[in-house]
Amino acid sequence: MKAIILAAGRGKRLEQHTKGLPKCLLKLGNEAILSREIRLLQEAGISKKNIYVVGGYKYEQLLDVSPNLIINELFDVKDNAYSLGLALESVFDDDVIILDADLCFEKELLLQIINCPRKNVLLSIASGDLHESTGIKLSDDNTVKAVGKQYKNTGYVYISIFKIAKEIIVDFREKLLENRSSETWYTLAITQLCDTHKFYNLVTNSKWHEIDFIEDYHQTKQMFNLH
Repeated sequence: MKAIILAAGRGKRLEQHTKGLPKCLLKLGNEAILSREIRLLQEAGISKKNIYVVGGYKYEQLLDVSPNLIINELFDVKDNAYSLGLALESVFDDDVIILDADLCFEKELLLQIINCPRKNVLLSIASGDLHESTGIKLSDDNTVKAVGKQYKNTGYVYISIFKIAKEIIVDFREKLLENRSSETWYTLAITQLCDTHKFYNLVTNSKWHEIDFIEDYHQTKQMFNLH
């Protein structure tokens, strides 16, 4: 299995802490968020050579941290569908776990999705609607019908980590990049794939937090005791 970390963003809302560096280099304890994710992926069984990072804003700052760096030069005018499409032009010969570079979690969470016998899996938490949350809409058999911010109060919130089988990467990449001039999120491409391929919802009870705002940063350090 391989891993892709999407780390092209700037993180303007956290600039009083990032001091102009990419958001993924924000410190949690004595590690940057990105370094922590890479370490946990390795501890979960994915070798360093199989971990890819998509950089954009000040990507040169990621060179010493990233095992394999893919550069999105259009990071400031594109959303994450483009970053992921670029990565999947290089990473297509194995199953892949994909995650955002602004997350804090423990190794157990990664092991749940890596060891899940299903091939195409979205990781979620059971929850009502949350501020700026991304909902997962399910069919009766627990397969995913759709995922996106427009789906509210579904009972499940997608937490920006998913697994996809190598057999459908080409189809996925085409949907991600079919309109290179547009700004879209990769969740739209997943929703489109759900018409022809089964994606499953995997609910986790492990600790997880996303760092978008200053209050998120402080809450994360408190939750994980990473001061």
